[in-house]
Amino acid sequence: MKSDKFKLVIVEDNHIILKALEGYFAASSQFELLFTAASTEEFISKWKDQRIDMLLSDIGLPGKSGIEATWYVKRKSFVTQVVMFTVFEDKETIFQALCAGASGYLLKDTPLSKIEEQLLEVMDGGAVMSPQVARMVISYFNPFLDKKEATEGDTLTPREIEIISMLQHGASYRAVAERLFISVDTVKFHIRNIYSKLQINSRSELISKY
Repeated sequence: MKSDKFKLVIVEDNHIILKALEGYFAASSQFELLFTAASTEEFISKWKDQRIDMLLSDIGLPGKSGIEATWYVKRKSFVTQVVMFTVFEDKETIFQALCAGASGYLLKDTPLSKIEEQLLEVMDGGAVMSPQVARMVISYFNPFLDKKEATEGDTLTPREIEIISMLQHGASYRAVAERLFISVDTVKFHIRNIYSKLQINSRSELISKY
């Protein structure tokens, strides 16, 4: 009988945490645990042609990081969802993971039942992260977030955040326009708004400061 469970793979180098995850998901009615790995290299060697719906991966792995694993997964199987599972809470690490294609970022003190709930939310088309991480992601793009004098005009829109991400990765205005299906003039309009909100005057300043 064909299983209709989501196919799950876990990459975690902490033996105790891995055993806890294995024990929990072995009894899950929603996920089928295909295999586990203690490193990105082991994961790559084990992944043949199996369908993987969800990869739950630590970031701080020996050898290649979980972020590198995410880049690899999203290029081999774009439909595979990736959720980072880690103790890291710094803004740059979070940002890199999301740019690599991760759909969520959970901290390791998340209860097992909550982890499953969050993974199911991702499989249902959502994106998840703990409240602490969400706050850090927002503040990464919006340096005015924690300032009392901030106004509604200081808040970056989702489209502006998307454009900032592309600019930080070297995209030209034309490349941004083509990817977002908008005109170059519209891109320039968004960039003028971004510069005004962040109180900067150039792309180099945007990259160096934010």
